[in-house]
Amino acid sequence: MANMHNQIFNIQLKNNKRNFECSENDSILEGGLRHGLAMHYECSNGTCGACVAKLVDGDIKQIKHHDFILSDDQKNQGEFLMCCNAPTADVELELDLIGDVKSIAIQNIEIKVKKVSFINDNLAIITVRTPRSKTLQFMAGQDVELSFKGNTSRYPLASCPCHGMELEFHIRNMPEDAFATALFDKKIKSKSVIDLEGPKGIFVLKESSTRPMAFIAWDSGFAPIRSLVEHAFSLEMPNPVYFYWAYPADEQSPYLENHAKSWQVIMDDYTYTPIACKFDRSNKNDCQKVAKQIFNSLDLNIINQSDLYVSAPAEVLIYLGELLLENGLNESQLIASPI
Repeated sequence: MANMHNQIFNIQLKNNKRNFECSENDSILEGGLRHGLAMHYECSNGTCGACVAKLVDGDIKQIKHHDFILSDDQKNQGEFLMCCNAPTADVELELDLIGDVKSIAIQNIEIKVKKVSFINDNLAIITVRTPRSKTLQFMAGQDVELSFKGNTSRYPLASCPCHGMELEFHIRNMPEDAFATALFDKKIKSKSVIDLEGPKGIFVLKESSTRPMAFIAWDSGFAPIRSLVEHAFSLEMPNPVYFYWAYPADEQSPYLENHAKSWQVIMDDYTYTPIACKFDRSNKNDCQKVAKQIFNSLDLNIINQSDLYVSAPAEVLIYLGELLLENGLNESQLIASPI
């Protein structure tokens, strides 16, 4: 317990053999999401009823009003809304967690731009917010489609699932990407309304694996890697983490390098390695050369015993994957996502 003014209680999940800590001032849903649990919810404000759970043992208190009405039978069985209740003692709950990506329905949400930050002429970070009544449910590493006035593109989420109402995307200015063109032409700006469809993709963590985790990102492939690493941290996974970030050598450093370095403070066993690659963005033939430069910078003794997550352009993935598999990596350990 932290102190008498803000007590911390243990939340035990009976049918999942999982547990997490939650403050008496936080909803049980907030506590679970903060610890990386894939809980069912949509609104987080007592409107939808998706976060219902059954109290098996212990005591809770209602900390928020909710419009969703539980039936008398549900109340008699100890069911309650996790988003509107906090623990007042150690509790045991019965609830179903999201099992895999197939368990998450495709959602269509109208979102609003909160902020656009132009890192340089070719890269923007866009932060959007969902309505409080319709947060996005997704797994770390997944993608969504964003549409603005008929311009649709698919982007990986850079956010941790514990923040389903505020989402972040890292978008390169590519001439073939109509959504990105609208963004860099300043047609998409703060308070613009965007349509979101998703989540999609299977680039997700092997949460039960005990192997070290190695991550390779090429440039803005950092977005889904960030989502995965911060989700692993929220789960308090003890696996060693190795992160290789490849970037064009004509740039001073990767665009959010301080963020990547900051993980050293919060993870006990974390190693970060930047890889400066000679690369011409206008020449796709350079992809084989980039793959070779990345491969030559890897510690194969670490890579071959790790679950390896790679986020890079498809052409780079093909060449890099061949090199890795030819040099001892088991195919089952390679999880890749093209950007």
